[in-house]
Amino acid sequence: MLIGGVFVLLGGIFIGALSTTVLLRTSFGSAGDIKARDAIRLQALIEAPEGRAPAEVTAERATSEFAHSFVISAAALDATASRDDRARVIAISHWLMRTGALAERDDAVSRWAVIAARCVVEFEQAVRDAAVCVRDRMPLDVPIPDHARD
Repeated sequence: MLIGGVFVLLGGIFIGALSTTVLLRTSFGSAGDIKARDAIRLQALIEAPEGRAPAEVTAERATSEFAHSFVISAAALDATASRDDRARVIAISHWLMRTGALAERDDAVSRWAVIAARCVVEFEQAVRDAAVCVRDRMPLDVPIPDHARD
């Protein structure tokens, strides 16, 4: 009986260790996938045929990428699970309105980012209403920056 109990205990420890290893590997793998996608996306911002693009080109690409991502995240604000992320999007909206960081730009995605920021600031206490406002006011297809097109 004692020997059987020891085998059951050792079997349980083995199964627990194996399960923990699989779970950790899966979570590390997910983080690795996210970082790989980030690296791929960020490389497109600095890419040029001869190597790294000039600073003014990368600044323009980064700004248009930010504006595009901001519009999409503001439109999905009610589906954002993390309160910290929602609070950060709201803070970015206030920053955009306060500084006019994208207001002087003439491209469509920047104009839509300013409209999205207005919606989020206007309805910051009701994220569902803010997201609906953004979705109602934005075009059916938010323009994708040229460098991000496949």
